Amino acid sequence: MLELFHAAPSYYSMVARLALAEAQIPYTSRLLDIHLAKQQFSSAYRTLNPHMTVPTLRGPGLLLSDSADIVRYAAEHAATPWADADPQLQGSIQAAVDGHYSISIETLTFSKLLASKPWLQPLITKVLSGLVQKLERQQGRTAADSEALHAKAQQNRERLATLTGTPAAQTLGAMRAQVITYLNSLPAPQPSGWLFGECISRADVTGAVLCARLAMAGELELLQRPDLQQWWQRIQRRPAFVAADIWTRFQRRAFVAAVLQARHTPITA
Repeated sequence: MLELFHAAPSYYSMVARLALAEAQIPYTSRLLDIHLAKQQFSSAYRTLNPHMTVPTLRGPGLLLSDSADIVRYAAEHAATPWADADPQLQGSIQAAVDGHYSISIETLTFSKLLASKPWLQPLITKVLSGLVQKLERQQGRTAADSEALHAKAQQNRERLATLTGTPAAQTLGAMRAQVITYLNSLPAPQPSGWLFGECISRADVTGAVLCARLAMAGELELLQRPDLQQWWQRIQRRPAFVAADIWTRFQRRAFVAAVLQARHTPITA
């Protein structure tokens, strides 16, 4: 049985969950608390995923620590073939998936938050600065994964610079333009099908979770094309969308329940 280490509200965890649900690939859920307890920084989890991110998919002879790899695995092992199996479509699908991953979802989310609630900037600065210091302290205590800890600390320094070095409204405007350009670059979906024909693809999975996050952030108006709006409505009605627990709004009770459940997640190398 596969194990999926993930967090309930995590964007890329949702990508992995939707891919596995659409592919009808069963797995054991291993929830992590990445916000309060920050279990992703534990030494046991760093052994599984040196990037200290979610999701991670583990199974016999399998360890995938990136959502893009998990989506590819789902496409290759789906119970019913996806559009990705068509050699003539593989290049176009890959380009659409790459375009999705070029968007910094975190920058979009936090710039929207700071643009509407600028008084939160000191708190976010304090949290990210504290995280950098924590990672640096961990780096000083271990030689086993010192480079990974250094890289993570540097990533958070860059994140802090992005969120504080430019006015949030300006950053948000740039992110909105990037998202609109990406969405407008997607092919016209089939009237009763998906982005690349009658079968679902990796691009449908990543695009669906992007739309869900836009809805959560109050930015769904960026989905301007009527054909994509209809596609978004169809994909929300799929059983896999419900089974994968895709959040289109913040769910406070579910968040608390997931945090409590995460305390009992076994993390072993």
